[in-house]
Amino acid sequence: MNVEQPIPKITDTILERIIERDFRENSTEVKIKLKQIKSDTESGKKRISAAILKLANGNLKDVEKYIEVSNVDFRDVISQAEYPRCSKLGFEVMEKPGIEKVYAEDWKEYTEWLNK
Repeated sequence: MNVEQPIPKITDTILERIIERDFRENSTEVKIKLKQIKSDTESGKKRISAAILKLANGNLKDVEKYIEVSNVDFRDVISQAEYPRCSKLGFEVMEKPGIEKVYAEDWKEYTEWLNK
């Protein structure tokens, strides 16, 4: 059994909305900081940016911290932001029965944050 985790499609519009929502007072500074993210693709950079914003939870210092983490290994921020339950369980459980429920809970949490 191989169940796929959902992957968000992050656009510039979505990022702009999140930055304004969560970092209204520091939105310009956050946008400048997010340019430091290293990624091979523009879509990857947007996805990593959204993950960093979620984990930072409105804290500017945490934006810096998670950018550093992502530039070492982007999977560390993606997994914590998009798949928090799975990352706590360990990804070796991906073949276990019931993992679909964990994926669904993670996805529900992420999309609720994204759309709040």
